[in-house]
Amino acid sequence: MGDAPSCYIRVRCPGQAPVVHRVNHFPCRIGRVDGNEIVIRDSSISSLHAVLILQPNNLIQLEDQWSTNGIYLNTRRVSQLLVDRMLSLTMGNVKVDLVLTDEELRQLESKSNQSSTAVKINRDRDNTSTVMLERPSLSRAEVLHPDARANALKKRYMMGDSPAATISRIAGSGRRGIVCPHCWHRFDIDEFLFIARHQSLLGDPVLGPDAQQRFLPSRFTLEGNALDASGMSCPDMACPRCHLRIPQAASEMPPLFLSIVGATSSGKSYFLTSMSWELRNTLSRNFAISFADTDAVNNHLLNNFEETLFLNSDQEALVALRKTELQGELYNQVLLDNMMINLPKPFMFTVTPAEHHPKYQEVREKMSRTLVLYDNAGEHFEPGMDLVDNPTTQHLLHSDTIFFLFDPTKDVRFRRLISGVNDPQLDSKARVQRQEIILTEMINRIKKYSGMKTGSRTGKTLVVVISKFDVWKQLLEFDLPKNPWRWESMYNTCVIDVNLIKNISFQLRNLLEDICPELISTAESFAGEVLYLPNSALGHSPELNDETGMIGIRPGKVNPFWVTVPMLYFFYQRGFIPPVPAESQTRMPEAEFEMKLSGDIYFVRVPGREKPLQVPLSYAGWQLRCPGTDLWFTVPEPQRAE
Repeated sequence: MGDAPSCYIRVRCPGQAPVVHRVNHFPCRIGRVDGNEIVIRDSSISSLHAVLILQPNNLIQLEDQWSTNGIYLNTRRVSQLLVDRMLSLTMGNVKVDLVLTDEELRQLESKSNQSSTAVKINRDRDNTSTVMLERPSLSRAEVLHPDARANALKKRYMMGDSPAATISRIAGSGRRGIVCPHCWHRFDIDEFLFIARHQSLLGDPVLGPDAQQRFLPSRFTLEGNALDASGMSCPDMACPRCHLRIPQAASEMPPLFLSIVGATSSGKSYFLTSMSWELRNTLSRNFAISFADTDAVNNHLLNNFEETLFLNSDQEALVALRKTELQGELYNQVLLDNMMINLPKPFMFTVTPAEHHPKYQEVREKMSRTLVLYDNAGEHFEPGMDLVDNPTTQHLLHSDTIFFLFDPTKDVRFRRLISGVNDPQLDSKARVQRQEIILTEMINRIKKYSGMKTGSRTGKTLVVVISKFDVWKQLLEFDLPKNPWRWESMYNTCVIDVNLIKNISFQLRNLLEDICPELISTAESFAGEVLYLPNSALGHSPELNDETGMIGIRPGKVNPFWVTVPMLYFFYQRGFIPPVPAESQTRMPEAEFEMKLSGDIYFVRVPGREKPLQVPLSYAGWQLRCPGTDLWFTVPEPQRAE
């Protein structure tokens, strides 16, 4: 068993001698006020400025906590930064150095002009870190059960803690804590605030005078609900940072974050609506997975969209989903660090294995997750729209997978190839847009706030969803099956044909490389795995409403195609959905091709082609069809390559 991870933080406030803290307990909170593990008394430091957390494999990561003056590495503001080397940072007016070893600390101090006697090292009596919890944290059982909670509170009073200390900033935001789906703040379960219910208890310092007060409970009902100052039972809980309500299910099940990105009017809302509706049916019917709203309040708008498209009483009426706005009901306005901040309202779904799942007992805990989806207006991703008071796209940093929606009807080159199609979206007056600029802006924001090095790639999966397949499907050389899954008696559920999905992705990649190669190069310079998937949220072209001059659709004609496949692949990656077993996979006869691996690209020599076929390493192990031919080949795993 290896040594416990630790690091040193040297703090240099203006006009003061540097102070060194040794940190070997995580999470470690850094801020201006008492209660943080490291307190920096400087007006430029936010009350909670940053937190050091422990990542898998004992990696230490520094995360900004929506501080006013930020964290800067050289001249670049960062939101997340891996402490894998000696780092010299700036927080407000304070210089902060982070080192991992005693030797690095000695090197750092030897470079300082100040005397070593002026450096005060804070240590405990056992010569370890002072970064310790000053009180016990409430466990989940203590929060949810009144007897256990009463005993825990009694223990706090004996330690001299006031009721207000029940939810303290000391409790930290470790990986095993709660992640707020609104502001992405991590905190321990005992930091939850409760929402007052009595009508007289109005006025919240973060949400405004019309919001119910958020409070730290000291009294509880027999059911475990908090009692507000007027004695009313309060079951609803809120984030201690943004004070927004967090559904109970979201606090009990680990989140999976997913972002949908795309240009203005690229069809993100239609894609999200069709995908969520189809998943409600597909996952339960075919994969023994329950997919339901975590909270009807958060999903209210999306539910209305689903009713418009799929449960409309007038199947022949021309309807349209309203455009996602830059402000309004899709956003929460909160006061953080004396600034009014707009936070996007997430859509939340509870994903759990159904009781008839063949391995229900084994996978129940692993698969019980809260899926958090973010959909922004396309304008938010345009250059210049990343504002301090409008950080609505910072969910990108936390998303496990990103869906980038590419609209061929907005690309001039695609439009030339499908000009014969009767679709109002192809009208000569319709707006066209360079969509790789949106993708580039998205990548730049992630790199800026995460501190990614130039030339490095993210571990996130990027799924490029080429929308409106019904308009451009003739550009593919073959027909796609209706569904890329089939029944497998071995599992008593359906299994997903990953080889088919990978092959379709490769064919589509080659089509895009011929039409808009800059999209390919931009995407693959950012993510190690990029998947290209066709998609049609409606299954047919919209119509022009002669009365309004607006485009509309008839609900009776809506027939989505491959709209759930991006999400099913997302679930496959996490082990929620099984792939087709190797012994059941259909294998095509293969041709002998010369293949050479260079970096992360296989160069495949195909007879009759002057230029070799380029195959990214992410396709290794899968059988692919050579575009324009009926020849098949398997991409070897790197360790098997010559």
